[in-house]
Amino acid sequence: MIRKIRNAIEMTRIQRRSPEQVGPAVHSMDAIGLLFGRGDEWMLRRMKASALGRRLLDERHDILAVVSDRDHLRTLPEGSLGREYCRFAEENQLFPERLAESVREARAGSGGSVPESTPEAAYLHDRFRDLHDVWHVLTGYGTDMAGEWGIIAFQTRQVGYRSMAIMAFLNVLRNAFPTRPDLLGVWFGGRRRGARARYLLSADWERLLPMPLEEVRRELGIEPLRAYRPWNYSESAVASARS
Repeated sequence: MIRKIRNAIEMTRIQRRSPEQVGPAVHSMDAIGLLFGRGDEWMLRRMKASALGRRLLDERHDILAVVSDRDHLRTLPEGSLGREYCRFAEENQLFPERLAESVREARAGSGGSVPESTPEAAYLHDRFRDLHDVWHVLTGYGTDMAGEWGIIAFQTRQVGYRSMAIMAFLNVLRNAFPTRPDLLGVWFGGRRRGARARYLLSADWERLLPMPLEEVRRELGIEPLRAYRPWNYSESAVASARS
């Protein structure tokens, strides 16, 4: 336990020095996950609650192959979830196969997967990662850090990912005061929306991607996004320099 605590503290210190880099974020999240738990049992229980979820687990359905096939996504109807997601990915240069590769490299010491996990849990963590930006489009959160905290709040409430929620919420608290207390509203709004939506990890995304975005939102119970003011770490740096 002492070793896990020390490792979590060290990884978190490194992550705070490079808050927007994938590797340090993964190492910090994994270290905190081993200390406080990730919620693997919650994810598996909810996934197995539906016939589709059980089938996806049995088949290890590769959602990464679906969401990274931009040639196909571009052929989907205008206004569909898949077409809007493709536009989002290309405009922001956020490609799921690149994120997956970066995360696997960061986890090379555990074979590219979440450390100390069962094959089923490792699969769900990969699926969770590969759908991240699809959920950005679905929920409406932007790619600024306030938007990232909003989508993380939504996702962690959906899948019970304790360590990720703890790490993100501490970052929200550290940056909310004294100038941006509204960031707390973004966080708790995301938690509320995640609690009220259907369980997205077991959704049939191949069926949903060609559908109109608003229709998908209604089917999955995604509440409208309350407008929020974007925020990034550069804003915090400017505020510190002025103080």
